[in-house]
Amino acid sequence: MNGYLAAAIAALIWAAYPVATRAGVTGTFAPQELMMLRFGIGGLLFLPYLLLHFRAIRPKAWLQGVPLMVFQGAGVGALVICGLQLAPANHQPALGPGVVPAWVALLGFLVFARRPSARIIVGAALCAIGVVVLALWSASGHDAPVLLGDAMFLAASALGALYVLQLRDWGVSAMQGAAIISSYSALIVVPWYLWSAPEPLWRVAPVELLWQILWQGVLIGCVAFVAVNHAIDKLGAERFSALTALVPVLSATLALMFLGEVPSTVEIAALLVISAGVSIGASPGYAGSPAANSAPMKRSACGLSRPG
Repeated sequence: MNGYLAAAIAALIWAAYPVATRAGVTGTFAPQELMMLRFGIGGLLFLPYLLLHFRAIRPKAWLQGVPLMVFQGAGVGALVICGLQLAPANHQPALGPGVVPAWVALLGFLVFARRPSARIIVGAALCAIGVVVLALWSASGHDAPVLLGDAMFLAASALGALYVLQLRDWGVSAMQGAAIISSYSALIVVPWYLWSAPEPLWRVAPVELLWQILWQGVLIGCVAFVAVNHAIDKLGAERFSALTALVPVLSATLALMFLGEVPSTVEIAALLVISAGVSIGASPGYAGSPAANSAPMKRSACGLSRPG
């Protein structure tokens, strides 16, 4: 699959996912039920592939998949789904995928010794301005639940950035990575659901249940996972992030159409600023990346990075 096509598929699913999840978690479904559908169904779909390719995956890759499961699996899923109970659907893509490039620049510098270019710094600064505007808007209305939901989205985007930064060094294919993380997440989420489920899932109307199975288990739990891994592998973390710039705006449009969530003028401005930041900052890459000719970074005694 072409890297740009994979990025487009991932972006479209990311834009619609918060709308479907917000509808479920504020309606019939409990958060742990949506978590179970996302990772239980996703893990089940990947199981045949994993069994067939078990021996082809290096033992080290299995161990490296444990922290990455937290970054892009059960950890991120729990933060996003719980956050959508509290904050509007149009906040999640802005503070989730929309802020990942800013986290990639910051964490890439502090943790992985990658020096960002001036363009990436400008883009990250715009993303940060948009985040601050959204946070101040929530705080000004004394809406503590919305502010807490926004904080969960930001935490999820930070974990997602760590995943993006480490995926290319993992040494597995897009399908292998998605299968390992989905399976690991299922091993945690399914027992947790069986232990804590308030009511059986079959109480839900069949149409609603099938709709959430499609979104949680098939599209976001399987298709988007493979598309993201493939796009990052083919395009790189920064270029992939640039192609997701329209996700916040597209998601806000879908939330307006299907949930009736009308964004305020301040929210619209913040969404546009974040989208501009993603578009500007996610390319051309890090000045310290192999493609660039600038000086490498060295580690200081305190563990932070400094120019060499």
